[in-house]
Amino acid sequence: MGLQELQNIRDHRNDPKPVKKYSIPKVSKKRAKKILEDKATFEADKEFYKEIWLASPHFCQCGCKAKLGKESLTTFFHHLLFKSKYPQFRYTPENIMILHPDCHNSYHTNPDSRPEIKRRQSEAIKMLLI
Repeated sequence: MGLQELQNIRDHRNDPKPVKKYSIPKVSKKRAKKILEDKATFEADKEFYKEIWLASPHFCQCGCKAKLGKESLTTFFHHLLFKSKYPQFRYTPENIMILHPDCHNSYHTNPDSRPEIKRRQSEAIKMLLI
């Protein structure tokens, strides 16, 4: 072997290995599909809530009559029959009650603290389920 060939081998040994470029997808295809579905549901919810908001007085319906302002928030809308348990009633106006956020949270923490909501929930069960 000649001097030049030895030099080429030595130089080649010191070359860094080529880095294989592989990137992990940030979101799986399944997750990307779920994100799109959730976004579509959110947009449909906003449209539905907008219709309810325009057709209702902007006061809390639990009995406290708190003013809710001029702009609707998704936290104002309470499903009497929960969306997770009764998805078929997600977009049923009779299943919605407009609540002040404090009243809404209070009900979810302690349902007995808001008897009007419980009464309306019983009515919704009779009307929609029986």
